[in-house]
Amino acid sequence: MDKTTSQPNRQYRDSVFRHYFKDKTRLLSLCNAILNTNYTDTNELKITNLDEAVFNGQKNDIGCVIDGKFLVLIEHQSTVNENMPLRCLSYVTEILNNLIEKKRAIYQRAMIKIPAPEFIVFYNGDDDEPLKREMRLSDAFLTETHALELIVTAYNINLGLSQPLIEKCSYLHDYSFFVNKVKEGKKRGLTTEEAIREAVRYCIDHGIMRDYLKENSEEVFHMAIDVWDINEAKYYWKEEGVEEGKNSVILELLKAKQPLSFISQVSKYPIERIAEIGRMNGIPLPN
Repeated sequence: MDKTTSQPNRQYRDSVFRHYFKDKTRLLSLCNAILNTNYTDTNELKITNLDEAVFNGQKNDIGCVIDGKFLVLIEHQSTVNENMPLRCLSYVTEILNNLIEKKRAIYQRAMIKIPAPEFIVFYNGDDDEPLKREMRLSDAFLTETHALELIVTAYNINLGLSQPLIEKCSYLHDYSFFVNKVKEGKKRGLTTEEAIREAVRYCIDHGIMRDYLKENSEEVFHMAIDVWDINEAKYYWKEEGVEEGKNSVILELLKAKQPLSFISQVSKYPIERIAEIGRMNGIPLPN
């Protein structure tokens, strides 16, 4: 059995973005850029990510509290999702409930002080998106009158767009640079695997995410391959139609020796059907 494909999904199914910014030094730098603050002590930062096993199978990308004052929720998107305000509403409600130590205090007279939330989306897909825009929960309401609002600020972090946040946070710049190198390789006709491995080598040689990539190169490869496979799946489904597009993607993933469980998750096909598609096309199934 291939060592890299036999690793548990939890080791490489998180995106490169989440994995890279789970380091508190990088995350604090990113939050400083978002909030226009100057925190230097990582002890001021508390991670508040939701556990998908507990929270109805959902999982936010990054959540953290800084100095007890700010609650920052960051989501990474490679395709535009207009439902992010609704998702963030679900996330922040659960996180705030978790932050309240004495649950009964919410029924008492004294006001409970909570950190001020900031909702952020970082976008690095291929659609033409502005540098910065707001997504409002109220846009989804069926009436114009309402008593609830939640605003998500979406930033386009594709390299070369003069994004101020990239200029303020070197770690965000390096991540965007890595993603851009993969895109460049794909445009030159490289396979997803070739483009990612070339980008990893180039970035290490040129001091971009060097320490992180040297330590996590194989894990990064598997995380990134998952991300690009999902994006390509959506492209094929749009261009070729859902049925033909799914079959094309399934064949490509089987050729790349991706786990059947992952292919099933991407395609929404049962593993038995995926195996049958592989056998019909003479592709050996991954162990």
